[in-house]
Order: sequence, then structure tokens, then C-alpha cells
Amino acid sequence: MSTEPGASLKLLLIEDDDVDIMTFQRAMRKADMQHTLEVCKNADEALNSLAQDSFDCIFLDYQLPGVDGLQLLMKMREMSVQTPVAVMTSQGDEKIAVQMIKNGAFDYFTKAEINTDKISKVVITAIRLSDSERQRKKAEREIIENNNRLNAILESTRNLIYAVDVNLNLISFNSSFKENIEHLIKQHGIVKSDINLNDFPLSDERKEKMIGNIHRCLKGEQFQVLEQVSFSNSRSDVPWYETTYNPIINSDGEVTGAAIYSQDVTENKKFEQELLQAKNDAIAAANAKSEFLSNMSHEIRTPMNAIIGLSELLLEEGFTGTTLENLKSIKYSADNLLVIINDILDFSKIEAGKITFESIDFDLRHRMNELKRTFDHRAHEKGLEFIVDVNEDVPVALKGDPYRLNQILFNLVGNALKFTSDGKVGVHVKIESEEPEMLKLRFDISDTGIGIPKDKQDKIFESFTQANTDTTRKYGGTGLGLAITKNLTQLQGGDISISSEVGKGTTFSVVIPYHRGEKSVVQEREKKSAEETYDLSKLKILLVEDNLMNQFVAKQFFKKWNNEVLVANNGAEAIKVLSERADIDLVLMDLQMPEMSGFQAAEIIRAEKSMVKNAAVPIIALSADAFLETRRKVLEAGMDDFVTKPFKPEELFQKIVKYTSREAEV
Repeated sequence: MSTEPGASLKLLLIEDDDVDIMTFQRAMRKADMQHTLEVCKNADEALNSLAQDSFDCIFLDYQLPGVDGLQLLMKMREMSVQTPVAVMTSQGDEKIAVQMIKNGAFDYFTKAEINTDKISKVVITAIRLSDSERQRKKAEREIIENNNRLNAILESTRNLIYAVDVNLNLISFNSSFKENIEHLIKQHGIVKSDINLNDFPLSDERKEKMIGNIHRCLKGEQFQVLEQVSFSNSRSDVPWYETTYNPIINSDGEVTGAAIYSQDVTENKKFEQELLQAKNDAIAAANAKSEFLSNMSHEIRTPMNAIIGLSELLLEEGFTGTTLENLKSIKYSADNLLVIINDILDFSKIEAGKITFESIDFDLRHRMNELKRTFDHRAHEKGLEFIVDVNEDVPVALKGDPYRLNQILFNLVGNALKFTSDGKVGVHVKIESEEPEMLKLRFDISDTGIGIPKDKQDKIFESFTQANTDTTRKYGGTGLGLAITKNLTQLQGGDISISSEVGKGTTFSVVIPYHRGEKSVVQEREKKSAEETYDLSKLKILLVEDNLMNQFVAKQFFKKWNNEVLVANNGAEAIKVLSERADIDLVLMDLQMPEMSGFQAAEIIRAEKSMVKNAAVPIIALSADAFLETRRKVLEAGMDDFVTKPFKPEELFQKIVKYTSREAEV
């Protein structure tokens, strides 16, 4: 638990993720309000704190270990904890939001929205709601404790207070209520006992709701509703009231009437509506951003697919001398551009909480050898020594996400080489700690480069930040690499730290937990890969692609795989081919095409009464749009899998074999 001194507001954060806790604490530190923040990481801690103390606002994570946020919220209400509760989730879900609001939460937002402005607004709203609740309870206590004080309150408050008997005749009301029904008072000669709610000149709908609630109360039920109340049909701006219905019970236990207390919460309601509108605006902005990045991904990756694909094909042609070096430079520059594109897209995914991780068996030493081969050439060009060393006690097989490990190491090694002009760059891997089923690996990436000043070391992990203002101009880069690296590390339960001295070099230390893997699984996969032959001569493959250059690149790869791929320029042409031919073994489907998109074509192919010869033909989406939302739409449209452009030839080949082999077995 953590506290901050000199506080006047008392806040409770129920959250088990250390990263989210740090983000929340940072947001609150920047807020212009004195506060005490107590942090509980599970339901038991939270309930214990609530039993011992009271708070002005509670921030509740929906996903907690053992008990979800809804169950904890219900337990809190069972304890009569009425503190305003704002719910946080990693991903927005309207169903969860409705459930939480129904059970007493007053706000709901995603963790991506956690910032100083958002949290301040939530706290201010909570304070207003708490004040409103305290005022209502105070009035109710005074009604019970002192009848004389009650009369004074009845006449001084601006809220509506009145009572009716079982026949709906008014038996008591305060001056505010009187002002609202002044026209009826005049009509009935100010004789309270003969004013009946059935006489109110209201619309049928409004009267039915009001009398319906009173009948509920006359059955002995005490409850509270939020409703619009006006005892006139002439008002267009009907105010909102928080109304409490209390049955009046005599000494024999019989209900003899209903006492109604209505508090004007129109301003609060307007504020809630403004908050809701702000939330909807934020969601719309996030959707617009996602759509923009999706389009940007497609537009940039499409030509990148051709550049990288053609450079790979040319590098296999056996060129030498200057031509070979020029081709390597083209490939190197294209790969660098693709890294920048991927950094931007990964940063967007992390911001939206949509990053995912694999959990597969892999050979760490094989990955480290690939790392060595990848950066050896660049290190040699700069005259640097590049060392990769793995301690002997590190297991052969691990289980986790090897691709995210590659991303982390490639980022850090790439940076080390970028900022080092003399000396060496090294990667050393050892066991930090271990248990029977798990172990933590430590990766130390060190260099003899320019180093990072101590006052800049905390800032380099922030988004769009580099150690010096001239770093981008001098060395290039987006300033996102280290922010992404830190997030990828922490999201896997790991940690990253830095040790650096200006002019002497830098060491980044990354610690990531992994399960122990199955050596036999890794060996079997390597054996199968070694025996794999790139031959697709027996297959009929339809490529649906509108970009002529991408068609050309794909044809070149398929030619190397002994396959003359068929080409359709859009979804409509693909439907025509598939409606005429039943021998197509697999479809490679681009998504964004003129006339008919890949999504539309897939839905037509998979339709219940499909017009094509083989509605079950495997479809692999081949798109430059790399977003998770696009992958979800791909599967919803009936496609089987997804390959991102620029595609890796080995990945595309493996997926083609996977789905055509399965088709053959069926």
C-alpha cells in the first residue's frame, strides 16, 4: 500500500497490475488536488480496507485475481459501502459497463484513458455524488430523530418532500412541493386533504410512472429512482430528481401511506451526460485514429511488400560486387523503414491494450544465433566486434513468445550498434532466478558507445523521447523503440533497467520469466523444417490482388515454388473464377480492393447458398493492414488465416501447406 502526505481527499485504487498502478499514481501526482491514495491488489485487501476506513472515491479494476470487479462491487454494496465507484478495464465492453452501472458504479472507462484530466474529472464527479448522497442521508436521519427539526427542514429545503395516504391523497408536503403544484392548490382552495394525485393534469405516461412508483411503496417497498419530475405538462425542460420512496408504517406494522423525497440532481445529470458525451467523443476519436492507422498501414506496407520482396528475390540471383552491395543497401533501408512502421503500429496496439503474446516452445540458442547472423554484417561495416554469449546452464527449450523476444532484442541491439562507433556490442544471457517449472532469464545488452546522461536515463523509456534533441537528426529513429521495448517486457511480467556512463557505453538489462519448454517439441519442429521442400507444383492457387507490382512479386515467389499462380484483380473476378472452377485448392485474398473487397468476396464464398463450386475452399487473407481488429474481421468474414504484407516467404509457404494438407486429409 502507498500513501501521499498532506491529503484531504481519500481515494482507493483496487488494481493488481503494477504498470497500471504506476500509471494511475503518475496521473494523480500531476493532478492539482491534495489526496491520499491507498492501493489494494485483491478483493480481500479491498474489503478489509473498506471495513476499517471510508473513502471519497473508489477506482475498481474489473479483472482481479479470484474475484471479478462485478462480484467485488456487489460485496461492497452488501457491506453498505456507498462510496462512488468508477470501473476500469483493459478493453471497453458495453455489457460489462451496463452490469457495473446497474450494480451501483457511477462511471466506466478503459485503462487507455487513464490520465490526469480524466482522473480529476472522475474524482470531482465522485465528490459531487458523495455530497449529494450525504445530504440525502442527513435529511432522512433528521426525519427519524427529530420531528420538530423535520418541519424546519421541510420548509427550508428546495427539494420536493410530500406524503400520500393509501388512496393517493396528499397528506403533507413542503413549500418547494407547494410551489410546484401552486396551480392545483388554487383550484382546490388550499385544502391539502382533498388533493389527489389522480387529479394532476399530467400526461398519461408521466402520471402512470409516478403513481406506479407510489403503489410499489404502498406495498411496503423502500427504494430510490432517478426520474424526471414536473407537476405540469407545460414545462419543456423537465428537471431530473433522485427520488426516495419510503412506506409510512403504523404501530401495527401496516402501511398507511408513502413519504416521497425528491432531490433535484439536474446539474449532476447534465454533468453525467457531458461525461458520457466526452467518453463517446473519445471512443469516436480512438476509432478514427485506428482507421487512420489501418489505412496508413495498408498504403505504406503495399509498396513495401514489393520493395522487400523484389530485393529478396534479387539477392538470391547470385550478383556480386557493387550490384550486390547496392541490393543489400536497398534491402537494409527497406527493413529499417519497416521497423519504423511496425514501431508506430505496435505503439498504437499497446496504447489500446490490444497487444497479444504467444506461448510456444522455442530454442533460445537458435534465436540468439539468428540475432548474431542478422547484426553481424552491420557490425562488420562499422568495424565493431559483435558478441552473443549464452551461459551453459540456460535450458535448450523455453516456452513463451519468441517473436516478442526478438522484437525486444532487435530493438536494443539495433540501438547499441546505432550509437556505437568504436569498440564492441555484446549480448549476454544468464539465469536470474529459477523454480521447478519457471525461470527468469536476464539479457544484458552492452555497448561501448556514446552513453546516456544520468538526468536523461529515466526519460528515454517515454514515448517519442530521445536522450538529446539532436539524436533523431544525427542517428534517426522515432523515439518509440525503447517505450515499446519497456511495455513488451513489462506486459510479459518482466523488467528492464539501464546502466550508462557518457562516453563509456550503456548496458540495458532485461529480465523476462519463461516456462521450461519441451526439448522434443523444438527438435521435432527443427527436423520438420529442415526436411521441408518448397514445392507447390500440385496445387491450384488463386491470388486475389489489385496491385500489379504485388502480383508480380507473388508470381516470382510461386515460380520458385514450382507453381503458376492464377490471378484475379479484385473480389468480383475471384467469385467469377471460383463459380466456374472447382479445382482451386486455396485462395490468397487481399482485403482492400476496388469493385469488391476481400471481406465481401469471402462472405459470398462462405454464404449458405454459395454461387461458387467449392464454398469450403481455404482462404488466407494477404493484407498490408496489420491491426488486430482487421484480423478479427477476417475470421468473421469466414476466412481461415491471415498473413501480413510484406510477407515472409517461409510463413506464407507454411500456411499454404497447412491448409492444403488439411483439405487433402478431409
